[in-house]
Amino acid sequence: MQAPDRVPDRVLLDSALPRTDKARRLPGTRAARRLRRAGIARVLVVGCLVRVTLRGEITAREADSLSEHLRQMVQDGCRCLVVDLTEVTYLARDGAGAFFDTLRALKDVEGSLAVHGACPRTAATLHCLGMSRLIAKQHP
Repeated sequence: MQAPDRVPDRVLLDSALPRTDKARRLPGTRAARRLRRAGIARVLVVGCLVRVTLRGEITAREADSLSEHLRQMVQDGCRCLVVDLTEVTYLARDGAGAFFDTLRALKDVEGSLAVHGACPRTAATLHCLGMSRLIAKQHP
């Protein structure tokens, strides 16, 4: 007996998905590599939720690239963005400015932005820029 011809699972999964006029695509591995060059250590995507972990110093040099990539994620379907600053050693005011453009893009699509793991120095920078409401409260 021969097994019936099987269609690969990927085709079955793709055909089972509802088709929309505008497909939403979130960042893949190539996009994650480009994000790392902008000071991003990790990107975790779960549906419309994206968790981005920043690393090192975020200064004016990284701000433009970081802002561009975060806005692109919003355009690609991200509606809830969580930025983890646990591994950030220094956040310059210019670097934090990348969050302003991202906030504007998220506001247009009724999305949200939260910041986790901000050390006191980083939190002070965000506070000076009027962004302290983004800092998520840590539970004891």
